[in-house]
Amino acid sequence: MTRPPAAPERRPRADAERNRRRILDAATRVFAEHGPRATLNDVARAAGVGVGTIYRKYPDKEALLDALFDDKIDGILGVVRDAAAIGSPGEAFRAYLRGIIELHASDRSLATVLFGPGRYERFSAERFDELATTADALIDAAVAAGELRPGFTRQDTTVLAVMVGSVAVATRASDADAWRRYATIVVDGTRPSGDPSPLTPAPLPFRDTTDALGRML
Repeated sequence: MTRPPAAPERRPRADAERNRRRILDAATRVFAEHGPRATLNDVARAAGVGVGTIYRKYPDKEALLDALFDDKIDGILGVVRDAAAIGSPGEAFRAYLRGIIELHASDRSLATVLFGPGRYERFSAERFDELATTADALIDAAVAAGELRPGFTRQDTTVLAVMVGSVAVATRASDADAWRRYATIVVDGTRPSGDPSPLTPAPLPFRDTTDALGRML
């Protein structure tokens, strides 16, 4: 007796993926506007769907933030991986820093999703390790090549990106690209000066940095 052919592996329907993307894009807009105070009802209205549709996929706001968190981390990892593929240590580091700054400047929801209450605990060890290892390698290589002042850390990248992102928020109504001027100043400012000493004081630990940035929301 011949065995029946195996059923093809089921893939998410195209419309289901479109709905998921629609909800995440709406959530990005809502959390950008309202910060941590945003509700699932707000997201449903922005997405043009019933709140029941949101609850079927995301039983509470934390579940939706988890999905957004993964989405945003994918974007950050993309920036880091692209920078790591650049041959020049100095250019690779500056591409990394510019890319992270641009993410924060163009996506006002990013800080809420990454630094809101309890967000740090949602960071999987595997993804954190990849991000930390690759970013640290970019920084170490730039320092060794004399392209970056000693003492620079991943925490500094995050804080500088949030700083320029705040400028983007403040100036967006007048000039949506005004932040690029300050991004250039910040990126160029990381080049070594005549002072070879490491930066001081030491940065806060990464966890303390994200907690401090979360208090700004």
